[in-house]
Amino acid sequence: MKINFNNKNILIGYYFIFVSMLVLIALIKPSLNWDMIGYVASVKNFEINNPVELHNFVFHNLKEFVSPDMYILLTDSDSQYRIDMATNANLFYQQLPFYEIRIAYTFCIYLMTKIGLNIFFSTYLVSIISSVLGVVFLFNALKDKIYIGFLYALPLFLMFAGIINLTRLSTPDSMAFLCLSIFVYLFSNKKIIFLLAIMPLFVLVRTDMIIFNLLVFFVIFVIYSNHRKSVYISLLATILFYLSINSVFNNYGWATIFSVTLVERISNPADVMLSISVGEYLKAFLHGIIGMLGDRVFLGFFSITCAFLLIIKKIQFSFQENKEIFIYGFISILYIFIHFILFPVVWDRFFIGFYTMIIVSIMLFISKIITKNDPSPL
Repeated sequence: MKINFNNKNILIGYYFIFVSMLVLIALIKPSLNWDMIGYVASVKNFEINNPVELHNFVFHNLKEFVSPDMYILLTDSDSQYRIDMATNANLFYQQLPFYEIRIAYTFCIYLMTKIGLNIFFSTYLVSIISSVLGVVFLFNALKDKIYIGFLYALPLFLMFAGIINLTRLSTPDSMAFLCLSIFVYLFSNKKIIFLLAIMPLFVLVRTDMIIFNLLVFFVIFVIYSNHRKSVYISLLATILFYLSINSVFNNYGWATIFSVTLVERISNPADVMLSISVGEYLKAFLHGIIGMLGDRVFLGFFSITCAFLLIIKKIQFSFQENKEIFIYGFISILYIFIHFILFPVVWDRFFIGFYTMIIVSIMLFISKIITKNDPSPL
């Protein structure tokens, strides 16, 4: 029996198998990264304000949720920082501003606990749901726009970019991937007003999404003159959300986050005034470049992007007729560049949505070339 891969039911079944695999892997083998503890504390801090009581709740329930070996790994593992967090309630409480600013993620976890789900389980269940929804939005954005062979290839690119590990994490990065998938869906369907209405919410997922928002606002302002008033409103709302989050949760700011992540991990960020010297920044930047050159995912997408740019340069392509292709690529490349300058690491979880937008741009480009010669593949 010959299988017709152009059949939409076959394609939908293929994607169902893919998202089912994501769900099963994440449920069977979640990452249980240390950040899970910080996010659980941030959620529970809605109800428990006393540092000692909060600390007791978090680590007592952690011990019940994970295996003994995992508990030792999360609270010791020859790491003074982890030992401090497990034994000193006040030092642990000082970590909360790093996590509370991801308000959309912590609020979703909070809602899940209110329907009876385990709080630690909820940290990666949010990631699972976000990744699945992200794939669904991407599929619906592209199913009638790109060559069907690319629709079958897209899950393979997502796996190469790291979506399996992303889905296993207890971080808001899957929600950021969902935000970018929603952007692609709405922009591809020219729902600009609705897109501008929801974009301020993106900074509630991850505050660094303000970079993405500003780039999108610039693009829409330039291209869609009839939406400029809406851009101003969305920009104002984004800035208000961003400033409010940082103010309400006493966010430590860029210098402290940079220092404790890339210079020296300290347990008491609230007790010291951290700053970054030129030497420290350059050392971190050089380390980031070295890491970049050894990162297979970054190098893979960098190579694909360079080849794509060289091809586009040699082909006469109208911008007005191919806004999506140029905009997805432009925003993604610029975001990755700016983010790396501010925070010189190429961790996959930060960029999977932007790698995906680059691939989508390339798929749209090649599909348009194919349909010029033969419209039937779509």
